[in-house]
Amino acid sequence: MIIENQAGAYLGPEPELLSHYSLTEINPHFDVLENDDTRLVLAKCSRLPDDEDPAAGRYGIDFHRALPPFDGDSGFTCDWGDGPIQVNALNFARFLPRTIRFRQFTANLAFAAPSPATYQAKCQVYENFYQQVYGAGQPLVITTPHSGPVHRPPDDYHPFPESEIDAWTARVAVRLGRPQLKKNRRLLLSLHSTDYFGALVDIGDFGLAANGILPEIVGHLNVEFSDALAAVQPAYRDHIISYTQRRLQWKQNRWGTLHPEQLANVSTASRFEVMMLDKLTGGFIRQEERFTYDGLRRGLEAYWSGGGQVQTSLNGVFSGRKTAQLLNLAENLPRAGFHTAVQVECSRFLARHYPETAAAIITKLLALLSERLP
Repeated sequence: MIIENQAGAYLGPEPELLSHYSLTEINPHFDVLENDDTRLVLAKCSRLPDDEDPAAGRYGIDFHRALPPFDGDSGFTCDWGDGPIQVNALNFARFLPRTIRFRQFTANLAFAAPSPATYQAKCQVYENFYQQVYGAGQPLVITTPHSGPVHRPPDDYHPFPESEIDAWTARVAVRLGRPQLKKNRRLLLSLHSTDYFGALVDIGDFGLAANGILPEIVGHLNVEFSDALAAVQPAYRDHIISYTQRRLQWKQNRWGTLHPEQLANVSTASRFEVMMLDKLTGGFIRQEERFTYDGLRRGLEAYWSGGGQVQTSLNGVFSGRKTAQLLNLAENLPRAGFHTAVQVECSRFLARHYPETAAAIITKLLALLSERLP
């Protein structure tokens, strides 16, 4: 129902989809499709700040980060050995591509901007995206903020640029059923994908009080979809262990270390990835092995063999709580008439090969959330 590239990025709708949705907005950065029940806001631009074509009006914008100040104080600083600098749009651009190594920039700011004119142009795109989200009249709004293609070639600063695509998420979004949202509840779903080692589906609560009912709902999902996901897990295991080992091997060969303290000086994204892996595997290996390639490799196998993996988790990969603060969801959601929002991180393996299963789980999540909201 949609056009995707080989990496799983969303490029546009197929005619079949337009028999179910009206295409109400199309631009280089996102499409908006809607019917009476649902609005889809599907990103088409890259989230990487230097992956853009200004002549074509296409910018690199991460819609799940805060609108940055141009050259002022964002509340964050970064120090890579030359003294602290302000984390803002101008410095993000001035020090590219070096700055994409540092999560102080990539985890906080929506874009880089070398000039006031570029800054204003990107602000307009960013604000238009959220006007489409918050201005929707439908009871359900679904966004895929990172589903756009990456054109940037690999380099020493970003050796795996296509890993920044939340691949295959748009195919899941357009397959979601129409959950019966009870009590006139309005919901916002932010849909992502990941290849971090862990659950096939991870739900983030955004730290919102209304989502205190999610533990019960996740328990229900694990029971209802146990058989469907159990059938997927052997193939997923083979994929994710091999994939993770290849990435660890590359990092070890490239930087000569997998220790988080040492990775922090060269790639905070890699440091984060290793720390996420250690959360799951650290208990299966000796302390002195935790951040070695051989130790982590054995930890991957031991974690899976120990039967500790879960199929659907809550806040196991990304809770979305920091993003909720960056986007001020606690105030913006009720102001726009939403009762709550959830973030779903779907395994790229599941989204690519079993999108109907992923969509069924998310559809049930939304129905239960609506039903059980106070």
